[in-house]
Amino acid sequence: MAPAVMAKVNREEIEAELISGLYKRTRPLLIANIGAMLLLSLSLWRSADHAYVLLWAGTLFCWTMLRFALAKLYLSRPRSVGEAKHWVYAFAVGSGVAGMLWGSSVLLITAMGPDYGRLVIAFMMAALSASAIAGYTNSLVAFGAFTLPALAPFGYHLIWFDGEPSWLIGAFVLFWGLLLWSMARHLNDGFKENVALLLGNQNLIRHLSAAKERAELANLAKSRFLGNMSHELRTPLNAVIGYSEMMKLQILGPIDNPQYAEYVGHIHDRGRHLLHFVTQVFDLSQLEAGDIDLAADRIDVTKLVVEAVEEAIPAAIAEGIIVNAEVATDLPQLVGDHGKLRQVLRNLLGNAIKFTTDENRVTVGAEKLPDGRLAIAVSDGGIGMSPAEIEQATIPFHRLESQDHMKRDTPLRNDTGQTATGLGLPISRLLVELHGGELKIESRPGTGTTVTVLLPPERLASPPRPSPESNTEAASALAARLAPGAAE
Repeated sequence: MAPAVMAKVNREEIEAELISGLYKRTRPLLIANIGAMLLLSLSLWRSADHAYVLLWAGTLFCWTMLRFALAKLYLSRPRSVGEAKHWVYAFAVGSGVAGMLWGSSVLLITAMGPDYGRLVIAFMMAALSASAIAGYTNSLVAFGAFTLPALAPFGYHLIWFDGEPSWLIGAFVLFWGLLLWSMARHLNDGFKENVALLLGNQNLIRHLSAAKERAELANLAKSRFLGNMSHELRTPLNAVIGYSEMMKLQILGPIDNPQYAEYVGHIHDRGRHLLHFVTQVFDLSQLEAGDIDLAADRIDVTKLVVEAVEEAIPAAIAEGIIVNAEVATDLPQLVGDHGKLRQVLRNLLGNAIKFTTDENRVTVGAEKLPDGRLAIAVSDGGIGMSPAEIEQATIPFHRLESQDHMKRDTPLRNDTGQTATGLGLPISRLLVELHGGELKIESRPGTGTTVTVLLPPERLASPPRPSPESNTEAASALAARLAPGAAE
């Protein structure tokens, strides 16, 4: 078989397809076997013992029907490549028994007269050879299992028909056998090449279809990305340009009008929003391209939580939200990129505060699980998400595309010229996965959301680690910092 063809298709797939072809040819073999059996039985009825003819014909008929039933069983359902491979041996056994039954018929034929018997033997050898070529060349194992016991007795009796060996006939029989085997191998190779070509074409069609689908998705993603970028950049820029033009044209009067100070604040906020968005897009592109390397910092988990929560305090105080920290005091140090993990907690806390209703709480917890993993969870009492929203929460730009904050009837606070990009969770998920961990989201509408960062045991460091006293002090300081009175 051509190596180029074989390289495209797994050899086991080719063998499985050839085996399937063997069983698909059982129906014509059934007709040929029964037809030849009836003709031979009628030819032997006058010369051979009726009991032996009926016994031979009945046995061959029953075995042929059993093989047909086996073929129906095989074709009744699709089979895996490995499973199909074993069925060739079952077919070879059935072929071998059928060959022996046909070979045994020579004992009945010898009861005929010399001339008539020799003619019938030659005819049977030709018929069995044609049957083997037509029905068994998909598998050389099955071909050999049938032809050897079927033709060897006929060949032997043809050579010794008169009691003395005929070397000339022996040479013809030998040549016949070699020619038959050569034809079988040639046909088998041809079948393999045809099947390999067929499977290769099917694989190529699947690959081209998948490539086309990926190209279409990539083109759609590009269009969506450009649309999102345009929307995300245009919205704050319109605010920046609008406020600055009002100041430039002094619409509200001289430049010392107090209203302009508010406009300057809006311009500053929108500028920071733009910078944050561009930074997020850059981080996302680097993460998806695999261009970010992690540092191997030894991280005090309690201090990491404290730092992230302290960054979120101004937003929490502005919205009247209380942030609680529940950090175990016996946590080992964490090995990872301190800045990236702090960014993850910053994103999770920002989302929790953004979607938590007034006079509610956000809780940050950290503990070591029984399976050895470290869990850092951020829980809120906000509006929550449905299962469909959870599934889409880590898709970049999904919140912007669906205007999810509007669908939830929870407009973003201070929403002048501002949009929600929906990049925080996707970036957080990629950063956690980069650490070998998992981001788990649990939520129900109306009951709040819990996002858990699960980091593998390999990320937990052995000593040295902070003493329990230092962790207790840090947790106490954090509790005091976040007490309800501090928000006032």
